[in-house]
Amino acid sequence: MDGAYQDVELTPRPAKKPRQNQPDLDPPEHFSSVSARSDDNTSELESHHSGRISPTKQLAFLEDSLEPVVYCDFATTAAHVPGDVSTLCDVVQALADGVGILGFTVRSQAVAPASIKHTLTSIQSDELAGLTSPNTVLDHRDRKRFGHAWANNCTERLQTGKMVPLKQVQDLVSSAISHEDNRDHETVWNEDVHKTVIVAALSASMYAEHLGIANVKSASIEPPELAYQKLPKRVVDYAIVLRPSQPIQKAWEALQTVGNAGIKSWNHSTSNGVRSTPIASNIETKAPGKSWTDGKAQIAIWTAALFKRLALLKQPGQGRFDIPAMPLLIAQGHDWYFLVVSQQFHPVSKKRTTTIWQKIDIGNTRNCFDAYKLIAVLHRVMEWAFKVWRPWFHDLIRWMVVE
Repeated sequence: MDGAYQDVELTPRPAKKPRQNQPDLDPPEHFSSVSARSDDNTSELESHHSGRISPTKQLAFLEDSLEPVVYCDFATTAAHVPGDVSTLCDVVQALADGVGILGFTVRSQAVAPASIKHTLTSIQSDELAGLTSPNTVLDHRDRKRFGHAWANNCTERLQTGKMVPLKQVQDLVSSAISHEDNRDHETVWNEDVHKTVIVAALSASMYAEHLGIANVKSASIEPPELAYQKLPKRVVDYAIVLRPSQPIQKAWEALQTVGNAGIKSWNHSTSNGVRSTPIASNIETKAPGKSWTDGKAQIAIWTAALFKRLALLKQPGQGRFDIPAMPLLIAQGHDWYFLVVSQQFHPVSKKRTTTIWQKIDIGNTRNCFDAYKLIAVLHRVMEWAFKVWRPWFHDLIRWMVVE
């Protein structure tokens, strides 16, 4: 979803034929008055400048640029997946399969109800009763899946974050289902469902004090040269950011302003919400039924601009510059997907290819079990932001800090 909540990225549609005996009307202001008989290249350029180039063509422009941004599927290119991408995806895939998503301490057989023996616990008694009561809002499939032994791994799961209370997850699921039934607008989904999931996960994360959630819907890519000039300056909805640590605060004092704006920023935007908090992961959200391709184009344009900005932060004269893989998330209504972006340096051409690896279905908000899968993945993404991206960013800006 774009920052101003306007659908300006729609695929252009051919103009309606004028009725007979009716005078031709002037074209709308946002269309060029060039004849409709112009060749295809001219037509593409016009729709481009009007901001109405289709998401499919936006992706084609990215692929054909001097430093390409391409999408690759895990399944068809497994032999070429970089090691750090593969490691991260293995962990996420297990959670997406429901393995180890729960962190409940195991009760003894004498205490635990038979239906969830060896699986649940350390939740409050009313929540435990809610799982087993005939009047529970959980359907029989949810209750059965909560009982699988492989779903519970208290020791491993609690290393990344606490369990979000069941009642809170039930309320989230109920709200999401209601919004779908009501066919609510994308902005309602963003605030009441997508943002709620992210905030709940961060609140329970082991790294909550070091991370934050930034709303970047109204942000813009600045300076303009960081963006692909032939493409709309598209943004995403949310970002997981690093709270300024002492090294980041010290380096901020030496950081130069961005372009002609005269404003400092660690990122590819001078919006107040993300100027001083380095972005560690991007999240794009859509309402049910919105285009998956549209979301791909948005997150690709935004993330590619971020990587260009990061390259400008390296020490002058520094040689090869490597950026670690970055997890990305796209939500479409109930459904959430995990992607990873990485860069490959080509020694001969001295250029880089940015690859976005897609995609793992990591959960949804249709039921509590799948919602816990989603929260477990978010906790892993936040762990990665703290353990991988944060140290790397500290190393990147170390040269700015004057001891």
